[in-house]
Amino acid sequence: MTQVSVVIPAYNGTSRYLEQAIQSVLAQTYADYEIIVVDDASTDDTGGLVRKIPHVRYLRRSQNGGQAAARNTGANLAQGPYLAFLDQDDLWEPTFLEETLGILEPTTRATLVHCDGYQVDEQNKILEYDAAMKHTGSITQLLRGGHDVATSGTLFRKACFDAVGGYDAQLSIWEDMDLAIRLYGPDRFIHLPKPLYRHRLYGHNASRGIPSRRALEGRRRFLEKHAAACHSGTAEADALSSDWAVYYADLGKHHLRTHEREQARDAFRSSLRHQPLNVKTWSRLVRSYFV
Repeated sequence: MTQVSVVIPAYNGTSRYLEQAIQSVLAQTYADYEIIVVDDASTDDTGGLVRKIPHVRYLRRSQNGGQAAARNTGANLAQGPYLAFLDQDDLWEPTFLEETLGILEPTTRATLVHCDGYQVDEQNKILEYDAAMKHTGSITQLLRGGHDVATSGTLFRKACFDAVGGYDAQLSIWEDMDLAIRLYGPDRFIHLPKPLYRHRLYGHNASRGIPSRRALEGRRRFLEKHAAACHSGTAEADALSSDWAVYYADLGKHHLRTHEREQARDAFRSSLRHQPLNVKTWSRLVRSYFV
C-alpha cells in the first residue's frame, strides 16, 4: 500500500506554477507516494497539463469551492496512512517526505510533523527564512502552542486528520490554522527545525493584499468559532480581544476603501472598544469624517 498521499489543490495551474510543484514531488528521495491533483473548476487547461505527467491522479471538481474543499476532496481519495498537502504555488526540497516521514512514522502518539521553510519570489529566489515556531500574542498561535504548521510544510497522520473532519471548507481564510488548533495537544506536534519547503510570494497569493470582504468574513467566522476556548482572565482571552480589534480595524479600512463611511466608523468604534488606546484607529476614525 502507498505510504504517503500527496494532495495538490489546483486552480488555473497553467499560469500559477502547478507543474513546478508537481516536479518537486517527483524529485523526492522517498518514492512510496501517490500524487492527487484536485482541479477546483479551473477556467484554463489545468487538466491537460496534469494528464501529460505520468503517475499523477487527476480529479476535476464541477464547482469552485476553495482550497479547503479541494484538499478535503483529495484527502477522501487518498490511499496512504500519511497525508501531505502542497499548494500549487509552493515547492518541496527533495528530502521533505523522507525526513518528515522518518520522524512521524515511529512516533505513534504524534499527529503531525512540520518543518521550517523559505519565502521565495516568483523566480524561486530566497527572500527570507520562515521559522515554524512563532510565539505571538494571537489566538492563532496560542491555541496551537506556537506551532505555525504551514500547509505545504507538514506531514499528517491521516487517521488524525480524518478524526477531526479535515479542513473547515466554510472558512475562506485561516483554514490551516483552524485545522492545527483542532489537532493540537500535548506531544502531538513535532517541529523539525529545517527548511524543507518553499512558499512563493507574489501578487495572487490568497492570503496577501488588502483584506477583501470574503477574507474578512472568513476571519470573523474563525474568531467566533474559537472564542469559547478563550476563557475570561486568560492570555487567550486577551489575545482574542486584540484579534477582534485588528479585525474591526481592517473591516473599517475595507469600508473606507468602498466609500461606506458610516459602516467604517462603526467598525473603528468596535475596534476601539477592544483597544481604546490605539492611535492609528483613532486617526482613521477621525479621517472617516473627512474623506
